[in-house]
Amino acid sequence: MDFLKSAITSIAAKANSAFPYTSGEKVEFRNDTIWNIYHGTRRSDNTPCTIFEFDINAQRSRLTLARNATKKLRTLRFPGVIKVLDTYESDSFIYIAAEHVVPLDVAIQNREVLNDEVIKWGLYSIANTVRFINVDASSIHGNIRRSSIFITDSGEWKLSGFEVLTSTKDEDPVIYTFGGLVPEAGRYASPEVAKSGWDILKKQPHDLLDSYLFGALIFEAFNGIFTTSDQLQSSMRKQIPSELFGPFKKLVQQVPRQRASVKQFVDLGRDISKATPGSGFFRTDMIALSESVDNLSVQSEYEREAFLKELQRVREKFPPSYLRLKVLPELVKCFEFGGGGPKVLAVILDISQDMSPEEFQVAVAPTIVKMFSSPDRAIRLALLESLPKFIEFLPNKVVNEKVFPDMLTGFTDIAPAVREQTVKAVLVIISKLSDRNINNDLLRHLAKTQNDEQPGIRTNTTICLGKIAHNLGPHTRSRVLITAFTRSLRDPFVHARNAALMALAVTVDIFSPEDCSNKLLPQLCPSLLDREKIIRTQAHKTLEAYLAKVYAHAATIPDTGSAQPLNSAPASLAGTPRPQESAAQTADSSWAGWAINGFTKRLGVDDEPQNHGVPSLTTASERESTDSSLSSANATKSVGNILSPALSVTRPSSASSSLGFGTTGGAAKFEPVEDDDDFGWGGFDDDNTMSAANGHNVVPSEEDDWAAFDEPTRSASTPAIPAAKAIPAARTVHVTSARSPPTKTTSTSRTTSGAKKPMVTKSHSIAAHKEQKKKESLFADTGANDDDGWGDGW
Repeated sequence: MDFLKSAITSIAAKANSAFPYTSGEKVEFRNDTIWNIYHGTRRSDNTPCTIFEFDINAQRSRLTLARNATKKLRTLRFPGVIKVLDTYESDSFIYIAAEHVVPLDVAIQNREVLNDEVIKWGLYSIANTVRFINVDASSIHGNIRRSSIFITDSGEWKLSGFEVLTSTKDEDPVIYTFGGLVPEAGRYASPEVAKSGWDILKKQPHDLLDSYLFGALIFEAFNGIFTTSDQLQSSMRKQIPSELFGPFKKLVQQVPRQRASVKQFVDLGRDISKATPGSGFFRTDMIALSESVDNLSVQSEYEREAFLKELQRVREKFPPSYLRLKVLPELVKCFEFGGGGPKVLAVILDISQDMSPEEFQVAVAPTIVKMFSSPDRAIRLALLESLPKFIEFLPNKVVNEKVFPDMLTGFTDIAPAVREQTVKAVLVIISKLSDRNINNDLLRHLAKTQNDEQPGIRTNTTICLGKIAHNLGPHTRSRVLITAFTRSLRDPFVHARNAALMALAVTVDIFSPEDCSNKLLPQLCPSLLDREKIIRTQAHKTLEAYLAKVYAHAATIPDTGSAQPLNSAPASLAGTPRPQESAAQTADSSWAGWAINGFTKRLGVDDEPQNHGVPSLTTASERESTDSSLSSANATKSVGNILSPALSVTRPSSASSSLGFGTTGGAAKFEPVEDDDDFGWGGFDDDNTMSAANGHNVVPSEEDDWAAFDEPTRSASTPAIPAAKAIPAARTVHVTSARSPPTKTTSTSRTTSGAKKPMVTKSHSIAAHKEQKKKESLFADTGANDDDGWGDGW
């Protein structure tokens, strides 16, 4: 017994290995056929299919019917016939692997799927197939019923049940001999066959049997199960539409000669002349569009546009599966090869919205990705506009390696519409881009579009940068955004300036308090006096946001101790000389202390004795009150020091650097602070133009569009210093170091004998009344443009 079981198992395994398909779940339905039907898959690629199985041992008397059906299905090819993939016959079974289908009986149970429009569309397909069999193939089907109709995944009706399919040219027609072996043959038999047997078919036109059976199929499609022929003769049409009831009655006539053929039925349904009552019932939108789908790629532009317009109008009537599996592939083919253009793309994306990501990646994504490199500007523009509809279906790797490189060409396209739409598309694609693509290629191209000749593109670029700010790398984010936004603040286009202010407002959390205080606030202030009210209003809001952040940070800075006021001395020290202060003490925490110090030094304080080269911070009046023993001659000497042409000015070098001054007298020298040049933003641009965003002077050039409206600007952190007047030749100004005590000017001259004779020049030889006059002349010459550059403001 064990040996027998192993032998049977071995034979079954051998049979299964020869048939490369695997049977799955059995399809349960009202089966009145000779086949068991299973869902199956092809083992090589797991493609779904349907497997028809005939058990030879259980139905040996009907073996001829199974072999005839297998033969006819393999040889008869027509769109309305189920597609056979493979067949196999063993000693025990016959297998037919076909495309994945389900019996009509299963679909009819769900009446929501099969409305009247869908049923007409399905009946039209079956009628065309029967007409082909009767007329073109000169054959009799003989088994048209609900169990012989199958529906594909796309919703199309296909014909099977070829057990007794017979050609009139066959030497031994199967239908005459074995027609009675078909299950339920008596229930579906026409009146003449029921009365006289199958041989009666030899004496009448061969297509009249199929006409009667097709009429029974119409009844079943609208009303359910067909039980007896008496139902067909009833005057009650029940669920059959009125336009179909008249032609239906002609198909089921009791007298064969009065019965209409299926060909006549189809022609009547396609007749648009309305000359015959009941004609034109097959002139529906679904039928018209389904016939145009297969020819979409070869249609003219006018016909294609009409098809797309009609499809959009009636697409809700079609089963969703038909649109996805039948219409969509034809549209994709037309879009890729037939020049369908943006209108076809719009329909493709509308249909694909109900698809799963896996289905989209197989059916649509390859063509979409390929078309990004199309030379047709209209197609690329349509792809950019439609990007939100399909970007989620594309894997990140595909976006970074295939879509994004082709998308970058849009930034430099000659058409402004393409450039602008490319900038807008950045917001859609940014979440799928890698850090390398964002911080390198993308920022370089955005830097170019911010200098675009079109103001709308410049504005959209600023908006784009504001919205993708948090996607930028932390090392380049603040530098790029500061330069980009401050550049837009000087744009002549009002909406570009407003976009920059709004972008700065929403990105305040990105910048450090130091950047807010030193770089952004000085650039925001000019917008408060903009000529446009919308700019002034937005600038006020943005400025408040940045001031709030700066104030909040300033409140966290610990106090380092308050400096002693310059002019306040303890009462106990009154009348006594004050000790000299160190250079560190003179460098007060407030730069105003240096201004007072420079002012007192101009009044002759430098000629007082110094301790360690550090100038005293006491004024002349303090010295007079603390040193009452000074003689009038010494007082005259002091005034002489002030008014001497050889005026000596001593200024600590640290103070000069902190205030932005040079170490020599005359006009102050501005030293720009160089910044890293990132992607054309900040520092020197590609055209060697210094950016005004960092407070640098802008040099107009033909290559820089911004130079046309950027005025030369000074660093916002450096006060404006007018140039000093030239010092008259009669006077000599000596600038000494802060640590160098005042010295006398000594010059040597060579006599005729070659000996050197020292010559000492003193500033004490001028009378007091002349010195007063020179003092007035001195201040009149220097005025606001003195050597320190402070002027009369102090």
